Amino acid sequence: MRSLVRAVALPVLLVALVAAGGSSLRAADQPARGKAAPAPKPALLFFMNPDGRPCQMQDQILTESRARWEPLATLRYVKTTDPADRELFYRYGIRSLPSLLLVGADGRELHRYSPGIQSADTILAGIRSGTAR
Repeated sequence: MRSLVRAVALPVLLVALVAAGGSSLRAADQPARGKAAPAPKPALLFFMNPDGRPCQMQDQILTESRARWEPLATLRYVKTTDPADRELFYRYGIRSLPSLLLVGADGRELHRYSPGIQSADTILAGIRSGTAR
């Protein structure tokens, strides 16, 4: 009886995994035993008005210095023109633009920059201090 249950249950389980997006079951896709999966990079939230000159200047600084900070954080634009982004403005209490905020994968604030245009060095220092915790 047990072998019959196994013979039926295994294909059903595999079909369920494939349907759920787990079609690739290679060992390379799985974390090594005994090793923790790498922590996700924090997000650098850039609160901006796309039409505002100070926000455009901050965006240019971020773009030009991307090679320095991108290995440490992921950039996420939060725009005044996008209604879906309003909740983030409220959640983090952002009232001045441009504003930068470093948050962890769980949304917890790691580092808050002063409102206004930040230099590339200041951005990098904030990311390093926020991820050193």
